[in-house]
Amino acid sequence: MPFSRDCRGYEGMIAAVHALTGAAIGGRCRSRGQALLLGAISHLAADALPHRDLDIAREAVLLAGALGIIGLTRGAESREFAGAIGAVLPDLENVVARALKIPESRLLLPTHSTYHGRKTKDFRAQVALSLVCLGTLFFPRISCAGGRERGNSCR
Repeated sequence: MPFSRDCRGYEGMIAAVHALTGAAIGGRCRSRGQALLLGAISHLAADALPHRDLDIAREAVLLAGALGIIGLTRGAESREFAGAIGAVLPDLENVVARALKIPESRLLLPTHSTYHGRKTKDFRAQVALSLVCLGTLFFPRISCAGGRERGNSCR
C-alpha cells in the first residue's frame, strides 16, 4: 500500500520535501553551518503544514533521490546539501523512536508530537512545494564578477 493508513505513525512530512526545502534555503545562506541550522529550522515549519504520510520504504527511496539530485547538481560540500541534511536531521528522532518503540507523545520535537500538521488525503501541497524548491535550486547564483570594479558589494 503506497500510503499509511494510520496517520499516527512516525512518518512525517515527506523527507524529500524537507531536503528540497532545506537545499533551497541553504543556497541562500552565507555558510554551510548557517545552511545546516536554517535547514533544521525549516523542518519545524514544514512539519506544521497539513500533509500526507508515506511509508518508511517509500520515504527512504524519495529521500535518497532528492539527496542524490542535490549532491549531483550542487555537490556534497555545497550549502544546498548542508541545508538539505539539516532539514532531514530532525526526522532521526522518528527513526529512533520507531526502533525503540517510544510513543509519539514522548518525542522531543513539538512538531513530531503536539504541533504536528493535520493529516490530509491530498499531497498536492507537498508536490507544489517540491517543485518550487527544485526550481530555486536551478536559479542562477548571483555572480560578483565585475561588481567590485563598479563599486558594488557582492556577498
